[in-house]
Amino acid sequence: MSTSPASDADLRPLRADAERNRLKIIAAARELFAERGLDVSMDDVAAHAGVGVGTVYRRFDNRDELIIGVFTEHLKGVAGRTRDALDDPDPWAAVVDLLTWFCSVIAEDRGLAAIMMRIDHSHPDIEAVKSDLTGQMEEVFARAKSAGVLRPDVASTDFFSIFTMISAVADVTRPVVPGAWRRYLELLLRAIHADPAHDVLTTPPLTDDQIRAIQQARAAS
Repeated sequence: MSTSPASDADLRPLRADAERNRLKIIAAARELFAERGLDVSMDDVAAHAGVGVGTVYRRFDNRDELIIGVFTEHLKGVAGRTRDALDDPDPWAAVVDLLTWFCSVIAEDRGLAAIMMRIDHSHPDIEAVKSDLTGQMEEVFARAKSAGVLRPDVASTDFFSIFTMISAVADVTRPVVPGAWRRYLELLLRAIHADPAHDVLTTPPLTDDQIRAIQQARAAS
């Protein structure tokens, strides 16, 4: 039997509903991962998303697939932000805005930081997004080098280490001095600038008392 135009139209809202549910599940999972870490059950995710657990399993076979889904959506957000950076007429401002945004996401979302260290980055869904994203990010940095504002010896792979360092600093300082990581991002940005400024850092240094409190909180965790 041939399919009528009316029955085709009936299918479209179902596909849209399925995509809305998928994004709702991913958003709920990301919130729970940020609050509790990655050891969250599919039942917990379903409850937080306001859908049945069967709906979660129709979109994702298991938690590992859900984690892949969360990270893939994050990379799509990074790709959008990178396109915005390429539209910025100021090459250095583009680098600063992109790195600051990305570091703020990593610093404030513990679940995402954990995912980055645990996930299989060779997964086809991730590689599909990364293929375009990597080229866009390299273009942002190449443009800054051509403008003489980014050190010529900085490699694109250096930014993985910058994100990792900022994530580690944010993790240990968050309970006592939230946002302290911004000072160290400022220092790193000056380190990669071809002609760094010498004005005063905008984020204050940690005090001895704060460091002791951080150490005590870390020892008690």
